[in-house]
Amino acid sequence: MGLVKVCRHCGRAKPAEQFLAGKAKRPSSSCATCRRKRAADHRKAYYAKLPPDKRHELTHKKRAAEYGVEHEKYSRTEIMRRWGYRCAYCDKRATHMDHVHPLSKGGADKASNMLPACAGCNLSKGAKTLAEWAETFGPDV
Repeated sequence: MGLVKVCRHCGRAKPAEQFLAGKAKRPSSSCATCRRKRAADHRKAYYAKLPPDKRHELTHKKRAAEYGVEHEKYSRTEIMRRWGYRCAYCDKRATHMDHVHPLSKGGADKASNMLPACAGCNLSKGAKTLAEWAETFGPDV
């Protein structure tokens, strides 16, 4: 067994290779797992300090890029206010935003493709188009 070090954050003894950090692979007093966790916590704290519309903008800009679809800046708050914070599908309190035409099916990330939705409607619709989602309701609806 090779050289072992103890992480100053988790207190676990781990192989010394897990304590190499940065591009130059300099020795660190934190193991790789703890460094990744601290970096993730730092990112979360950064995003938590942002106003909701800015947080939404950054998240959806990234998602649009991943799907290779158009992204246009819009205000989540403005859309929610316009609909009175009500779900466009069932009129319950809206807490989510739904892409009417899903990003995964080429829908754009812009205000004209967004509707407020309650968690139940948004999660059951998922990446379905309105027509596909309507088929899941059955004949007696």
